[in-house]
Amino acid sequence: MRLQCGLRNDLKYGRCSVECLLIGFVEMTITPLFPQYGDDSGSDEESDITAYPPIDIEDSLPRCLMCDAEFEEGSLFHRLRVCPYCRHHYNFSARSRIRALTDSGTFEEVHRWIESIDPLVFSPRISYRVRLLKDQNRTGLMDAAVGGTAEIGGARCAIIAIDFGFLGGSMGLVVGEKVARIFELAARHKLPVVVIATSGGARIQEGVLSLTQMAKTIATARSLRDRGVPLISVLGNPSSGQILASFASAADIKIGEPDAYIGFAPLGMLQKIEDGRESFDGFRAEMLLRKGHLDMVVDREDLRNELSMVLKMLSIDERLSSGSVSHDAVFVPSRLDAWRSVQNARRSDRPSARVYIRETFREFVELHGDRVSDDDESVVIGMAYLGSQPVMVVGQERVVTDDLSVDADDSSVASFTEVYGNASFDRGGVGVSGFRKARRAAHLAADFCMPLIVLIDTPGSALGIEQELGGLPGEISEMMDLMLRLETPVISVLIGEGGGEAALAFGIADRLLMFEHSIYTPISPESGAETELRDRARAPELARSLRLTSYDALMLGVVDRVIPEPPGGAHIDPSEASRTLRRVLVSELSRLNRRHRRTLARHRRKKFRNMGEYGPEFRATVRREVKSIRASIRAGVRRVFQSPFSSESIDGGDGTDSVADLDSDAEKD
Repeated sequence: MRLQCGLRNDLKYGRCSVECLLIGFVEMTITPLFPQYGDDSGSDEESDITAYPPIDIEDSLPRCLMCDAEFEEGSLFHRLRVCPYCRHHYNFSARSRIRALTDSGTFEEVHRWIESIDPLVFSPRISYRVRLLKDQNRTGLMDAAVGGTAEIGGARCAIIAIDFGFLGGSMGLVVGEKVARIFELAARHKLPVVVIATSGGARIQEGVLSLTQMAKTIATARSLRDRGVPLISVLGNPSSGQILASFASAADIKIGEPDAYIGFAPLGMLQKIEDGRESFDGFRAEMLLRKGHLDMVVDREDLRNELSMVLKMLSIDERLSSGSVSHDAVFVPSRLDAWRSVQNARRSDRPSARVYIRETFREFVELHGDRVSDDDESVVIGMAYLGSQPVMVVGQERVVTDDLSVDADDSSVASFTEVYGNASFDRGGVGVSGFRKARRAAHLAADFCMPLIVLIDTPGSALGIEQELGGLPGEISEMMDLMLRLETPVISVLIGEGGGEAALAFGIADRLLMFEHSIYTPISPESGAETELRDRARAPELARSLRLTSYDALMLGVVDRVIPEPPGGAHIDPSEASRTLRRVLVSELSRLNRRHRRTLARHRRKKFRNMGEYGPEFRATVRREVKSIRASIRAGVRRVFQSPFSSESIDGGDGTDSVADLDSDAEKD
């Protein structure tokens, strides 16, 4: 690869030449900001280029091309190129994007003067050198990438913007080299990276050398993750080709702009291939969000605040803040009626995961998608603050059916789980996509040293043919394996119904907590009664045998701590229940933060390796056996000396302990 650096004092900042519309892309030559530098009429090689009427999208567009509304002076369009009426997002030049996102005066550009020198001498119709010069004069850029360091809302980061107006934002040698160098700079200085991508395809003028830049950028993106440095990509309209298929998709968090076309094949090519058989409105950011390929779709007006919040949560200083160790009283639950606990745990008005997330944490930023095929609504993931510490939150959000509800005082009204036993046919439980989505959140927590908080409330795994074909058993197994080896503090909380393998996989943690009126069971009592007793009506009887209450789980050593609920249950006062949860989480997390990450993972594996061998029940049994043996020994000694209450010495007064002394010592033991 040959890259040439040099100063071009005759270049000024120009304007973007391409505007992306909803249906297709209309190319328009734009009058340069400084016309004396944009006159290319003297070049003989440009005689066969189609001329378009000059129009300055950024300064001279009086009306919206989509809704025909007039733009007022100083309106949102002039600041961010967004129509304030129909919210259409117009194409934005790279420098304008950086200026709109970063704090004033903080952007410092790096590697600005790297320039390609036409490695293939490509000229089937027009010289590549001439095309480069034309776009350089028109845009004021040496190539399509602009990058450097800056602050966004006070959070220091590295930033790269791809300008679609420079040869369609395609990735050639210069773009690949700039991206790789900025990634390396960010890795050295532990700076989060923000990539703003708008790309139209491959840089064919540089041949296979252009193609190899994909591997180069992926290699440097991997170095970011190895050092715990987050990569965030913002995908504008359009985002396609090599940039999308390389470092833009390697991002830890992917944000799309509203109605942006995001796809590997350019829209025009896709339309030719499909020949009108598909509706291409589906290949927009909103559809990709529903399909699990994006974390969020953010309006350009809100993008700066959203990025600032995410960057602060992922910053090194925030992640290393552990706070002071707090100590609080440990609650000991009383024995509860098993069936009553089942009814309380299933109440439709019992606080759900989203309620606890809203009340317990602050500044929650929800992430979406499993990055494969779907965004399972039964699992909620995102980042938030617990006190002053950023954490990753995973919550199981139970499915609330319209025709079924439960009243703890009316056993004739049944919940979905009571009617169907276990989760059935994609309803009520966690599916394949939900497990993948949760694993993604767990990986992010480990990569960026963020504690993982898991809220459990599910009747079990979703069942059905689609789930089986999707590999449900393997997903459960991989989830458990990941939770066992995760090198970051993990706290799981049973907030309602903890059923089956889904509850177990999400409940593998350093500390497993349980609300007082929640339950933990391998199978629903109704399904178990039908299987074991051949009568679903005997579910209350089986519930007592399953020992599924919080008291039983604590006595069996399955959970580490029980969280008290307001009198009558958490549904009586969700805010009070959330405050209690927050106090307990802060206390538990402050203790876990003092341990090394590898020590946490090792102890977690040991904990579950020994589960069921030496629990509270086993220790209580051992104590009873020891007491029985001691009582037998004392009775035998008394019979031998026929003086069970005598204080005389056993050997007739030679100074050894008496029987009474032995009894006293035994009681102390």
